[in-house]
Amino acid sequence: MGREKGRNEGARRANARRALLAGLALCCAAGSSAAFGATGAAWWFGAGASRVVVDSLDDASPAPGATTLRAALDRVRSGGTITFARSLSGGTIHLTVVGTEHALLRGETYVNNQFAAFAERDFGAAALYARKNVTIDASALPDGITVVWAGSASTPARVLALFGDLTMNNVTIVGGRSVAAPLDSSDQPYTLARGGGLAVWGTARLTRCTIADNRVEGDLVGSRDRGAFGGGLFADRVLLSDCVVSGNAARGFGAAGGGVYAVGGVSTPGRDSAIVRCALTGNRTVGEHSYGGGVFAGGGGPGRNETLSISDSTVARNAVLDNPDLPEIRMAQYYYRGGGVYMTNGSLRLDRCTIVENAVTGWPAVFSGKPNMGGGGVAATIGNAHVVDRLVVSDSIVAGNTVRGEADDLYSGSLMQFHSAGWNRIGKLDLSQMLVPIPAWMFLARDHWPKDGDRDGVALADAVAVDQAALHPTIVSMGTDEGAHAVLWYPPRAAAAAQIPPGLRIVRYTFAGYAQTEGRDGRFLAAVVAYLRRAHAAELGADFGSQFGDLSGITFKPVSNTWPADPDNAAWIQFWHNLDAAIAGRLGAAPLNDEFWAGFAPASAEAGAPLTVRRGFTWVVPSPIDQRGRRRAGGARSAVGAVEP
Repeated sequence: MGREKGRNEGARRANARRALLAGLALCCAAGSSAAFGATGAAWWFGAGASRVVVDSLDDASPAPGATTLRAALDRVRSGGTITFARSLSGGTIHLTVVGTEHALLRGETYVNNQFAAFAERDFGAAALYARKNVTIDASALPDGITVVWAGSASTPARVLALFGDLTMNNVTIVGGRSVAAPLDSSDQPYTLARGGGLAVWGTARLTRCTIADNRVEGDLVGSRDRGAFGGGLFADRVLLSDCVVSGNAARGFGAAGGGVYAVGGVSTPGRDSAIVRCALTGNRTVGEHSYGGGVFAGGGGPGRNETLSISDSTVARNAVLDNPDLPEIRMAQYYYRGGGVYMTNGSLRLDRCTIVENAVTGWPAVFSGKPNMGGGGVAATIGNAHVVDRLVVSDSIVAGNTVRGEADDLYSGSLMQFHSAGWNRIGKLDLSQMLVPIPAWMFLARDHWPKDGDRDGVALADAVAVDQAALHPTIVSMGTDEGAHAVLWYPPRAAAAAQIPPGLRIVRYTFAGYAQTEGRDGRFLAAVVAYLRRAHAAELGADFGSQFGDLSGITFKPVSNTWPADPDNAAWIQFWHNLDAAIAGRLGAAPLNDEFWAGFAPASAEAGAPLTVRRGFTWVVPSPIDQRGRRRAGGARSAVGAVEP
């Protein structure tokens, strides 16, 4: 019956095509091409159909006249839409054919070990590949559609590589494998292992999608551009809503973004990435340079400052691990950071998130005075080359995350500024590696914590009910709970439930700086030390500051972007690091915060450099629904984190 229907449909389409061609020929013969329209001719002969319906689950051997997903992707024009026959609801498309061994997308390039540009690179095998903007829409199917790479283990391939924008609704992507393969090229010796399930150079706009059990495996030779990136999804810009990204992994010498690797918007400057109402759980990265077990945020690449925002989402039980396949003799440097989320370049915003039970393990070390491990839950990059990053956290739970088994929840790294927008529940907050103050740019205040409703030192058990976590019925975790069903969300407990007041709220910040003149900087530093000694004699002691010695000769040159590497600024940088270490753990998580600089302003005249203090503020708009799509408490206090009770 089905085959007969397929033959009839094929005959109908053939007749329609003959009729259209006959009509076109008639128009041309009559000299009436304008009546048909030049656009119409281009549509038929060159660009493809604007809408194609997939009516077959087959891949390699479809019935005559049937339309497969592979055929639809080939046939649809750029900007067009692929939909599915309702009879396919809940079905699975088993892809068995490698559409291309050499999918071309853009990736980073380096010259003399320095970033040069994003250029077209060979991303290797993909079951499906296209260079166009396309929508794959299964929203009309009650049970969606699943697309699986089902080829043999000897022929690994990602599910889909797309050079263009991908919009996808109600689709599950499973089983993709992107493995670095040797190439006969000195410029690119291996294909790039990026995007085990999906690799998109453009915007990946996914709604109600699931990305699970996908892998990327890079080669085991150290290099700047051959890492394994994006176990589930690699994309230039990501816009994810109501998705599940779980049970994916990235493995190689370098590995990043076990679940999602967001480059950040190279192809769409000024347009940020966003992840909304998603579960990013049970993913892992395994490498000697291992970052972002759940999510890697690239900020648009070196020198860019794009933002990734994650809201009303759960990031849990992801893992950052060392790669045991590599030799025991290690490189000169090795790093493991960001069990849940890792950011480099750009900015990151976390609103109403639950980031718990993520973990980082590896070999501890200190390189150039900086620890190589950090941020069981959230970590920012560490290094003097990154000076534009900002991390904003609001109404979120970040607790129960670990580094080598010890509590380590939010690790600021080399941020310019850390902003709280209030009502956070954080376990261990580590701001010790913040970049030093820059007075000329009004950046003396770096640590904008705490704000109304904030608490640190929060225990996991007080914030969420771990024993009542909702689990996915089929996805198997690759994270800290490897082999178990992946978690989706956690109910809040007393420290998080019914906490946030209703209505809009204003969060105020202090920005302080002074105009620099020669010889002023050392006097300013001495005044800071003297003020700390007076204001906090009980905590720091009456002789606090003697360990810093003579500060009079210290200067600071605020040259944009290059100031961290300027030898003339070394003493300024070292002073602030020494000061942070001297007061660590004695004056709270963020001792040199807004309140400190506002209080110090009158005393700054002692340094001959009166501060300019400005007040800034932001509005916080309550989220109307939680991760599960349920309405949050309207006129009552709502919960901190991703879900309401």
